[in-house]
Amino acid sequence: MKQMHYLFVGYPFSGKTTLAKELEKRFGFVRVSVDDVKNELGFENVSDADISDESWNNIFKELDKRIIENLKEGKTVLNEYAWVTREWRDRAKKLADDLGIETKIIFVDIPEIIVRKRWQENRSKNKRFDIPEDVFEEAVNQFEKPKENEDVLTYKEIDSLDNWINQNM
Repeated sequence: MKQMHYLFVGYPFSGKTTLAKELEKRFGFVRVSVDDVKNELGFENVSDADISDESWNNIFKELDKRIIENLKEGKTVLNEYAWVTREWRDRAKKLADDLGIETKIIFVDIPEIIVRKRWQENRSKNKRFDIPEDVFEEAVNQFEKPKENEDVLTYKEIDSLDNWINQNM
């Protein structure tokens, strides 16, 4: 299988992490998650809105470092940044482009009404860290669906995971 840099794109609570973890498990790809790095750097259970710009810069520097190191080692990277806008996706893509490695976007295409329901359920059951309403709304409002010219693989929950993997990976 060809080395690749995959960007996971979708609303909060769309299932990006769930899909990335499944691909990590099945293929041994390296998963790099903004949430994991944020927690490792001491911001576990801290709202995104309460993290300073300087700290966010450090988080993103660490993410970039991990992505570049793994790509240089010949590994396929599953990149779980906050890929809400085309500008952010292009920035991430450049990391791999500079190393001559192709980037594909995996768009987890789940309707907004469903992610809102999942977010509300999480708020009552605390299955994962809560996203405050203002942060959730900002991500939803700023979200730019990827365009076909971004080299997109689209996953919908109605797709059979096995069939989707067989067709796309």
